[in-house]
Amino acid sequence: MPRTLSMQERRVSDAERADYLAALSARSRSASAAQAHFWVFEHASERGRFVEFIEAAGADTVARLLGVDGTPEHWLEVQGG
Repeated sequence: MPRTLSMQERRVSDAERADYLAALSARSRSASAAQAHFWVFEHASERGRFVEFIEAAGADTVARLLGVDGTPEHWLEVQGG
C-alpha cells in the first residue's frame, strides 16, 4: 500500500507564535507514536508562514493526526519515484 502525504499551510501571528512552536514537539511525538513522520518548515522571508507535512501509512492516520473527520487532501506515494 502506498504511503500518504498531507501538506497544510499555516499562518501564525506573532502573538500565537510561541504557543504554536511549543505544540510542535507534542505533534511530532504523536506522529512518531502513529508510525508517521511530521515536518514543519517556515518560509525564509515571511515570519509566521509555515508549511506542515505529515507522511503516514494511510489517509486515516493523517486525518487522525490532523484532528479532522473524513479524508484530508493528500498525495499518494508513487512506486519507483
